[in-house]
Amino acid sequence: MTRDGVAGGFFTVVVLTTGAALGQTGGPEIHFSATREGEFIFAEARVDLPVAPAMAWAVLTDYESYPLFISSMRESKVVSRHPAGVVVDQKGSFGFLFFSQEIEMRMLVLEYPTNLIVARAVGGSFRDTLGRYELVPVGGGVRVFYTGRFVPDFSLPPLIGMSIVHYALRRNFTEMVDEILRRDAAARQPFKATE
Repeated sequence: MTRDGVAGGFFTVVVLTTGAALGQTGGPEIHFSATREGEFIFAEARVDLPVAPAMAWAVLTDYESYPLFISSMRESKVVSRHPAGVVVDQKGSFGFLFFSQEIEMRMLVLEYPTNLIVARAVGGSFRDTLGRYELVPVGGGVRVFYTGRFVPDFSLPPLIGMSIVHYALRRNFTEMVDEILRRDAAARQPFKATE
């Protein structure tokens, strides 16, 4: 994937930490990187999941439920849906340990069912944000690609700023992956009628 087709926003920021840092073991292997080039921060993530692409799509596009499974997000509300895209307002925080930054974003999200989501910030805590999720069927499951580019409208701490970015973005991506797997497992449970 080229950086020209990258994905973003608080949607991007919200949506990526090491499983070890979260105390997770097992599960799918997440490939993640975050780099800085000048004022731009770039993030890339990839994971193969043993779920149908439709399940991953359902979670990624369930914007209003994000606060239920993304720990750094307090609010995510669909403001409007129209042919030009979905407008989503999101509020939360970005940080790790002693550093915390409140974030607000208005995202314009373009959906190309059921394999591509592109989000661009149209207002909020980032001067430039572009994010992209791509779903590719592989074997009996789906490969989830994420790419993001953003320029925060706030300062990161010197020396440890990129470590905070890496931790926060990967944590959020991991939480998204966990929710996809949780919903898939719930959907596979046999229906039990209550008496």
